[in-house]
Amino acid sequence: MDAKYYLGRTRKRGFTMVELIVVVTVISILSAFAIGAYNKVVNDAKLAKASALVSTLSTAKTAFVTDRSTSPAEIQQFNSAPDANFASIAPYIRVYGVQPASEDDLKKLEGLPASTSIALGTVNDWGLGGSNADQAPTVTFTR
Repeated sequence: MDAKYYLGRTRKRGFTMVELIVVVTVISILSAFAIGAYNKVVNDAKLAKASALVSTLSTAKTAFVTDRSTSPAEIQQFNSAPDANFASIAPYIRVYGVQPASEDDLKKLEGLPASTSIALGTVNDWGLGGSNADQAPTVTFTR
């Protein structure tokens, strides 16, 4: 009777090495897909944030040019070195209700890394006898 009892009973008390390798392989493959999906979401969020910032900067430049208190000399000064004249358009920018004092302050308020570069571009000054076309701002992420 004891022999019959032991024949139907298995003596396994753990997993075989093949089973463990299969499980680890499946988990590795799923992790690779998850990391790829996470990186795509992060990159898409960066692009959306950059696009929103470009739109904000374009609107600020337009407001600067169309403001009646802006003189032609101020527009020409802005066009002479747009990236050095952030203060000219800063009054027209609000991030969460706060006016940024500098480009670095804008990056902090937007939650962008310090390595992000912002190029403002020129504004159209043909009506003032200038030669600059309207150039869209650009936001570049660097590592």
